[in-house]
Amino acid sequence: MKSGSKFDFLVATCVHDLKNQLQSLSAQQDILMTELPREYQEKLTPLLQQTNKIKDDTLRLMSIFRLENNDNFPMDDAWPKDTACNAIESCSLQFPELKFVNNIHHDAQGFYNEQLVQLALITLITNSAQEGATQVELQCEEDENQSIHLTVKDNGPGFNQDIIDGLTDTTKAEGTGLGLSFVDMICKAHQGRGKRGILSISNFKSGARATLFLP
Repeated sequence: MKSGSKFDFLVATCVHDLKNQLQSLSAQQDILMTELPREYQEKLTPLLQQTNKIKDDTLRLMSIFRLENNDNFPMDDAWPKDTACNAIESCSLQFPELKFVNNIHHDAQGFYNEQLVQLALITLITNSAQEGATQVELQCEEDENQSIHLTVKDNGPGFNQDIIDGLTDTTKAEGTGLGLSFVDMICKAHQGRGKRGILSISNFKSGARATLFLP
C-alpha cells in the first residue's frame, strides 16, 4: 500500500469512528432529554445543539473525503419528503426559531443516496438561517424524464450576484464557500440517463432559491 493511500485510509477510518461515537452520544442525549425535568432539558439544549453540529460536520467531512476520492455511493429508491423531514429535524434543533414549510408531496420518489442529499439539504438550510432567513420552504418536482428537482427557498436577503455569476464562492468575511461547493459535489455525484446532477441557485422576490437536479 502506498504511503498516500495508507494515510487516506487512516484518516477515513478515524473520521468514520468519530462519526459512530457522535451518533452514539447523540442517541444517549436524546434518551436523557426524555427522562429529565423541563428545567434541566433547557440547560442541556446548547450541548445538544453543539453535538448535533459536530455530528453533521463530521458526516460532511467524511462525505467530502469520499467524494474527492471518487468513491461510489450506493443509490436507491428514496422519498424526498422523508429526506426533507430528517433534514428539518436536524436543523430544528440547531435553529429553533426557524420556521419550516415542507411542501413536498408524500408520493414524490427519487433514486439517490439519501445520506448525501440529506446533508445537502442541511447545508442549504444552515446557509439560509445564517444569512438571516426566518422561514425555509422545501419543494420537489419531477420532470418528464423522471428526474427530480429538489428546491430550498427562504425569505432571507438572497444570494449575492457575484455568487450567482460564479465569481466567488462566498461574500462572508470569514466564509470558505465550502457549503455551496459541497452541495454541488453531491449533485454531481448523482448520474443517470446520460445526465449529471447539478446545483442551480437564484434569487426570487425577497429570498434565495437553491435547486438540486438529481437525474
